[in-house]
Amino acid sequence: MKVIEHRSEYEKWIENIEKHYEHLDANKLQYQPKISILVPVYNVLDRHLIPCIESVRKQTYKNWELCLVDDCSTMENVKKTLNKYKNKDKRIKVKFRETNGHISQCTNTALDMATGEYIAFLDCDDTLAKFALNEVVELLNKNRDLDFIYSDEDKIDDEGLNRHMPHFKPDWSPDTLMSHMYTCHFGVYRTSIAREIGGDRKGYEGAQDYDFTLRFTEKTDKIAHIDKILYHWRERVESTAADAGAKPYILEAAKKTKEDALRRRGLKANLELVDGIYQYRVNYLVDGDPKVSVVIPSKDNYKILEKCITSFVEKTRYKNYEFILVDNGSSDENKEKYSELAKKYNITYIYEKMDFNFSKMCNMGVAKSTGDYILLLNDDIEIIDEEWLERMLGQAQLKHIGAVGAKLLYEGGERIQHIGVVNYKVGPAHALGKLKDDVIYYFGRNKIDYNSSAVTAACLLVSRAKYEEVNGFDEDLAVTYNDVDFCFKLVEKGYYNICRNDAVLIHYESISRGNDFLDKNKMRRLNKERDHLYKKHPMFDSYDPFYNLNLAQDKSDYSYNYTKVDRTISVKKVKLIDENIYNKYENGIAYMIDNVIVGKDIYIRGWMCTNNRIEGLIKRYLILEDENGKIARIKLNRRKRTDVKGKQGITYLKTGFEICVPRNAVDLKGSIYKICLYSELPIGKKFYEETSEVVELM
Repeated sequence: MKVIEHRSEYEKWIENIEKHYEHLDANKLQYQPKISILVPVYNVLDRHLIPCIESVRKQTYKNWELCLVDDCSTMENVKKTLNKYKNKDKRIKVKFRETNGHISQCTNTALDMATGEYIAFLDCDDTLAKFALNEVVELLNKNRDLDFIYSDEDKIDDEGLNRHMPHFKPDWSPDTLMSHMYTCHFGVYRTSIAREIGGDRKGYEGAQDYDFTLRFTEKTDKIAHIDKILYHWRERVESTAADAGAKPYILEAAKKTKEDALRRRGLKANLELVDGIYQYRVNYLVDGDPKVSVVIPSKDNYKILEKCITSFVEKTRYKNYEFILVDNGSSDENKEKYSELAKKYNITYIYEKMDFNFSKMCNMGVAKSTGDYILLLNDDIEIIDEEWLERMLGQAQLKHIGAVGAKLLYEGGERIQHIGVVNYKVGPAHALGKLKDDVIYYFGRNKIDYNSSAVTAACLLVSRAKYEEVNGFDEDLAVTYNDVDFCFKLVEKGYYNICRNDAVLIHYESISRGNDFLDKNKMRRLNKERDHLYKKHPMFDSYDPFYNLNLAQDKSDYSYNYTKVDRTISVKKVKLIDENIYNKYENGIAYMIDNVIVGKDIYIRGWMCTNNRIEGLIKRYLILEDENGKIARIKLNRRKRTDVKGKQGITYLKTGFEICVPRNAVDLKGSIYKICLYSELPIGKKFYEETSEVVELM
């Protein structure tokens, strides 16, 4: 029977990525530690077991041992296959247990057999990428002190085909780990620490790796992440790879694991089951009754401010707080209203006429405050839940925590405004911005709590001591990126920022201020402040430790990074027809470049529509030309642009594009680039060669 293999876009993409991986030959490196791979075996088919073993034997790095332990399997093939491999390769060790001890005891038997400096866990029906150990050893040669290394992973179907559902993970994120077992596969651990903590614990079957990792990471912070897929998790019908609800006891084991971790760490918390994702949220209880100083910058925005203050007072259950209102020059009429509001709610009111400087206003408010914790709050926030502040405060009291943010929803409560900030290559932006919150996104990103590089100062809670430790907000960042800068400083001090998805507020964004992207002067200021941000924090330039580079850099939906650049195509007939960015309609083409952001990468957003009758057939490209006339062409993926529909009779929705182009990817030289659009029919016959517009980038 001929097997027809379906190849998904993901499979094509990952194959293209992996064939370009550059690997040092770890067998020639100075440090070549032995890695013991522990495999508990129980009643597994040969068509699953053999690929598992062979994936180890095919490793490009050779200093390994494979410790296979059978837990009294009743299937006859298991013993026969294990003995065959034991005799085939001297690096393979096999042991047959006399009693069934389940996975924890079986794994510990394998740990007892291990002689390597490091151990790694591998399930008996999963497989490793052939370069998995090579990647680990290459990293260890850069840092021999590492105790724990984990990688990205994906899933394969029962037949070992159809690679899918990749998990592109963040770098070490302790609070994300308390939300769920995100490190999972492939995990490599220092053997001495594994033995110190006693290996796996009986009674935690189903969550034994989670329990082991939580205990292990209490012993070390020397942890690293490899952002490559080194492990393929087989998705069988009865496995948790296919359905986390397939084995209900796993959920209870995970709960028990978290309860134990909290007990060991001396922390008090409630565990709350989160619907739809089979995870227990950790809701840390407030220790004592610390005062929270609520600092609110505001000017000439009385009705919105009143709504914010009133909802705060009426709905917030936690009562030990004070308000500090900082006004940078409201009109006399509004100043009087602000004063009356201040009297009504015992608010400390600071009035000083000055140009808008959000950072300075925050620092002024903090200087006048008396609380143990600082809550920065926009005046266009509405409180809708009584427990929100307690949930944020309990988290903020943890020693390793820097800034704590809340989930902010747009008016109406349906769409996400903020659940943490991602530092994309094009600059910081809100994760999952404007997407509906009733959908569960990328491994529960909008439902459980994740560490992030930054949270918005629209609602940011931090201890006074940590605020002062990083010298508060940078007043050179008057309007934008000041909260990102503040959070970066906390990360650089060793703290972790987090957004609490269970602290939900409404944010009437842009009521107080306009949209920076629609104003040229504001765009220039935005670019200037972004450049200042990265000069201060070069580590974060084009890098976010809490966001994987394999995820999209030009949109916020946690989709995969499919950006492709064609370096070979020469386009000779391109005409550069316009020096300005305006809406155009010529020769049957309507188009517009909305904005361009230039850094180490070039971010471009716009739309283009040809004759509506054939729009769906047209291939569309972005053309970049350097000062020497060298041209690169990048294919554009379509995006919906509902705001474009109706212009010049346009009825086609998918006219938009949004792309991030790394400068070094297109092999262009110089500091000035010309940008234009280009389209053609896919059948080879040119339909249009006119370009839509041109902009020079400094």
